[in-house]
Amino acid sequence: MSMYDDVSGEHMLSDASCGPVIDASAHAGSNASFVNGYLRISLHGKILDVNGAYSMASGYSREELLCMSLSDLDDGTLLEKKDNGLLDIISQKKGCFDVVHRTKDGALLEMKVSSTYVDHPEPFFVFILENTPDPESSDCFFSGKGDLYHSLFKDNKAIMLVIDPVNFDIIDANVAACDFYGWPLEVITRMKIHEINTLSVEKISDEMQNAVSEKRNYFLFKHRLADGNVRDVEVYSSPVIANSRDLLYSVIHDITDRKKAEDELMTREMQLRTAQKIGHIGSWSFDLKNGDADASEEARIIYGYGLDGGRYLISEVQSIALPEYRSYLNESMRALIEDDATYDVQFKIKRANDGAIRDVHVVAEYSNEKNMVIGTIEDITERKKAEDSLLHAKMLAEAANRSKDEFLATMSHELRTPLTSVIGFSDVLLDETFGSLEEKQAGYVKHIADAGKHLLKLINDVLDLSKVEAGKMELQYEVFHAGVAVNEVQTLLSPLARNKRINIGVDVDADVVSVNADRTKFKQILYNLASNAIKFTPEKGSVLIKAQCSDNFLVVSVKDTGIGLSKEDQDKLFHPFEQLRSYVADEYAGTGLGLALVKKFVELHDGRIWVDSKVGEGSTFYFSMPLGLDLERTAEE
Repeated sequence: MSMYDDVSGEHMLSDASCGPVIDASAHAGSNASFVNGYLRISLHGKILDVNGAYSMASGYSREELLCMSLSDLDDGTLLEKKDNGLLDIISQKKGCFDVVHRTKDGALLEMKVSSTYVDHPEPFFVFILENTPDPESSDCFFSGKGDLYHSLFKDNKAIMLVIDPVNFDIIDANVAACDFYGWPLEVITRMKIHEINTLSVEKISDEMQNAVSEKRNYFLFKHRLADGNVRDVEVYSSPVIANSRDLLYSVIHDITDRKKAEDELMTREMQLRTAQKIGHIGSWSFDLKNGDADASEEARIIYGYGLDGGRYLISEVQSIALPEYRSYLNESMRALIEDDATYDVQFKIKRANDGAIRDVHVVAEYSNEKNMVIGTIEDITERKKAEDSLLHAKMLAEAANRSKDEFLATMSHELRTPLTSVIGFSDVLLDETFGSLEEKQAGYVKHIADAGKHLLKLINDVLDLSKVEAGKMELQYEVFHAGVAVNEVQTLLSPLARNKRINIGVDVDADVVSVNADRTKFKQILYNLASNAIKFTPEKGSVLIKAQCSDNFLVVSVKDTGIGLSKEDQDKLFHPFEQLRSYVADEYAGTGLGLALVKKFVELHDGRIWVDSKVGEGSTFYFSMPLGLDLERTAEE
């Protein structure tokens, strides 16, 4: 195939690359007066653009020419040189050479060509043709400054400069350049390029020599504008001959915004790499079209691959999973692709570089449009070790807790048996069933009985608490009248209240009827709260037990005029064995388990307990639990 033949899929380049197109709907044939013609040609010779002057001279319409290749016009002048390629011809001839084209009616057009090669964004050639060259001048760039010159240079929307690479003079600038830099033409053409370019004069000279020798034609610079602002620019420079002078023809693009976006993207990528490194999380992708796998730096570290940026086959990456996981992973991947199922898996891999076994967590999504699987991989080896350690510690703690419960149950049983005897015989002695006691003897026996009962209560509380915490405490639900239970507790506590001359009252709303709960535990809750209220209330104080219904809940409160509680004491009030302020503990001794048990019993009923108190102003304890009457109806049904 000739280098000028068209190739399938050749992309048309935008007209903005080389200026506006002058269209002509008719042609004048080979006898037409030919001024300056313009052709833009692909690397393979296809005509991409043409102006009206060439169309008229060739006899072809613009539409016809856009369907042709350079080989359709050339009479063989260039075809004889085609083995060297147009790029070599342009380089050797400094862009100027002669050609002969055949017109539509068969006539020959002898023309002089001024050409250049542009490789961005896609490579193409630009031909400026004239049929009246001045044989005494090699000026191919500025000859015949007319409509074509204004079209291709002066009026082009791209920023263009013509520069003398020897003395750095700016020879010419188009309108777009004057607008961009902010100087009028008469000012900018008296300036030197180093007044615009922020590089040193020596560096600018080096870069210009690269452009003149055609070692490079693409540059990235920073250019200073008239208002002092500095813009990032990309520059395409090619050597041209004008008035027998070697000059540089430069096209400038302002890429400040693009550079800012690229810098922002680079920053984000750096942040992502840092985040992946800190979190030991990498990203990867499987291209199902060609079977390639790609991965981020952190993912390659997790896999145990090198950081050379090379691509791998999907099968190579999948092979690092331990064999026992592969069928599971294949099925998960199939479900992701075919059924849009969630892909969130954990498995073990054998790292490629050192054979280390690592635990990984992989999450992925499938893009049907790209036929690509994209995901993340996280090294969770250390986390799994920590989890295993915690699980082991939990198992040990649970075993210790079971041993504690068994110990408490055994000890409680072993202690309660002799304590029952001690308390029983003490009561017999106090009743003087077997004879009277002296006053001192009676006092000692009473101390024995009181200490035994206190110790028995402590043992019972410890046993109950251990049962609740072990989940072995079962509630015996029954329907009972809450008001009756409240009155029963008041009756039980009346003697204790009378001893301290404390008035204990009851206020039960009329809407309080029945509740479905464990009657014994309900009375134990209320008894503990009310006895505590009496205990911490000075003589001649008062305690009020109040019950009401609210939104299918029974709400009970116990209010006293006692010493009150600080915020610090309220925070640890319901914790077992917690000590309150020292003077409280000394003056009002107790097991420290009563309120902890109350809280457990309330929560077993799906209720809650809380307190409202101020030091010196008394306390009010509240607890609520569901009425639970639907449980009764469910049982009956």
